[in-house]
Amino acid sequence: MKFIADMMLGRLARWLRLYGHDTLYGIKDDDEIIRVALREGRIILTKDVALARRAERLGARVFLLRSNSLEGQVRELKELGVEFGELFPSKARCPKCNGPIKPVSKSDVKERVPHKVYESYDEFYVCQKCGQIYWPGKQWREMLKIDKKLRGEA
Repeated sequence: MKFIADMMLGRLARWLRLYGHDTLYGIKDDDEIIRVALREGRIILTKDVALARRAERLGARVFLLRSNSLEGQVRELKELGVEFGELFPSKARCPKCNGPIKPVSKSDVKERVPHKVYESYDEFYVCQKCGQIYWPGKQWREMLKIDKKLRGEA
């Protein structure tokens, strides 16, 4: 499933990307969201009833979410058949730009990460679209805690 999230769902969009779901975000105009969804076969994620109704009338698939919390939104999406497996950096998409993330060798990032990071970690990933570099540091450990909560394991 490919998604396009409206402007009210930025946090959800980032998490969907981390779980490997191709999720567009950042388009402010509702008409453009509908056009992109129809053109690319994306499911619109929204909390906006008017957008949902208009999009459905035009033939777009829509998941109308009701919850304001990330946990509630993930629960709703699970009920609609969206899978939330374990987080793996190699399966994730870039939370910033939605590009695919691929493992890279440590030597490939030597000049692109802080020296202390380079010395402390052996595992690195790079977004194939924007070039952002990721490693399993403190932020990743915090994300894993949230992941367990989202998947109902905490």
